[in-house]
Amino acid sequence: MNKRSIKLALGLGTLVLMYTVLVSSEEFEAGKHYKIIEKQGDTELDEETPTTEETSDEDTESDTPDADTSNEEIAVVEYFSYGCNHCYRLEPFIETWLETKGEDVSFSRVAVPRQDWIPYARAFYIAEVLGITEKVHSLIFRGVFVNKQPMGQKRPLKRMYTGVAEIEAEKFEEVWASDEIPKLVQNAAIEMRDLGITVSPTLVVDGTYSITPETAGDLAYMFDVVDFLVEKIKTERVPEESTATNDSIE
Repeated sequence: MNKRSIKLALGLGTLVLMYTVLVSSEEFEAGKHYKIIEKQGDTELDEETPTTEETSDEDTESDTPDADTSNEEIAVVEYFSYGCNHCYRLEPFIETWLETKGEDVSFSRVAVPRQDWIPYARAFYIAEVLGITEKVHSLIFRGVFVNKQPMGQKRPLKRMYTGVAEIEAEKFEEVWASDEIPKLVQNAAIEMRDLGITVSPTLVVDGTYSITPETAGDLAYMFDVVDFLVEKIKTERVPEESTATNDSIE
């Protein structure tokens, strides 16, 4: 390698390092890297707030503010589908993040019930009801995108759940035909509507902030924004704890 090539390589390496430091130390901005969720149900709830006459002493005591939220888990929820290629590609980043997240941060999923993805939503909620999601989750993705199998259909789904997860065939049939699954799918649709979620995958932090591949800049950066927001929420909870302590002293 000649001197010019060495200098070029060193220069590129420096630029990469500078970019990495810049990204890692970036102050993510609302409206740019993430969005603040405007819940659709807020207005209706405000309109139904009881008047002073309608509010009992018991209600007043139970609604007292300044409760200590510093120890509450911060929920991170992924809105996804087994039919979504971006969701499939996000999986390795989720697995890496789960290994490093704090114990005070929880993670869960909601299956997107878009019309052509309803069979995949059913597959997810059947696994949830059967308690086998961890066993079959990655296998369903692999079945769809690697093996090109129709994993939203009953036959391949039953074969996987009874074979890999060792669920009894009768139990699978019972859950498949139950009224619970359509209700779970419907609840997911209502939840997404209320949160204004239209893109998958979307990550929602603490029910307050939403992150998409577009806002984060890339799938690879979505959990950088999640971690930023988790720390932001923790920092904002500290004054609440201090206020509650001061009030009790007085």
